[in-house]
Amino acid sequence: MERFRRDVYELFEELLEKQGYSRMYGQILAIIYLKEIPMTQEALERESDFSRSSINKAVNTLQNLGYIRKRKFGEGKKLVYYVEEGPKDILLSGFRSYISYLEKIHARFSKLFESTPKVEGLPLKKLKDFINQIPQITKLLNDALEKIDKLDFVFK
Repeated sequence: MERFRRDVYELFEELLEKQGYSRMYGQILAIIYLKEIPMTQEALERESDFSRSSINKAVNTLQNLGYIRKRKFGEGKKLVYYVEEGPKDILLSGFRSYISYLEKIHARFSKLFESTPKVEGLPLKKLKDFINQIPQITKLLNDALEKIDKLDFVFK
């Protein structure tokens, strides 16, 4: 059983690592996912070898990415974390995160060119061409995700 758990942790670690996040985040996600019950940071600390501060950072990031949710537990101020999403949402989250990242990069580059339209010594035409391709790429990726979303039968 322990070997199986370790293998599952490793798969989640690799999944998050390929999305540009620490393997620790993958392990925290795997722990929460496998428990099937909401977990406190204290429980996550007992289940892992990570410090409370590391766990806090991980659950905040995982929540921002949409992998986990949090809610207050009982009458106290304790927070618990749980997985609400299904496998499809978890697996496709990396694509959605990347599309969002591309949109932010495009906005930043556009703002930069508005404030500094000419800079000597830089190949601005080449850079502008690069930047102008970003919306087209994000549209293609969004269209692909819409088609994947229609393939629900695969994930049932």
